[in-house]
Amino acid sequence: MNKTAASRQEIIEPDAFKKTEAVFPELIRQKAIPLESEEADALAAQLIGLYQSGIQDADALKHVMTY
Repeated sequence: MNKTAASRQEIIEPDAFKKTEAVFPELIRQKAIPLESEEADALAAQLIGLYQSGIQDADALKHVMTY
């Protein structure tokens, strides 16, 4: 797991988790990443980091994460 993401002490609220949880499986499929991989862990950490930085719309998260 990314050290930056692992060092965060912020709590992810249930609403935030639902939004990122909805985007994550789609990104995993698009990128053909095994769910149980370090790459998937890094993707999840990046997704949560983007959400916490202010990108909270599911479509915007997908768009940013696609590039």
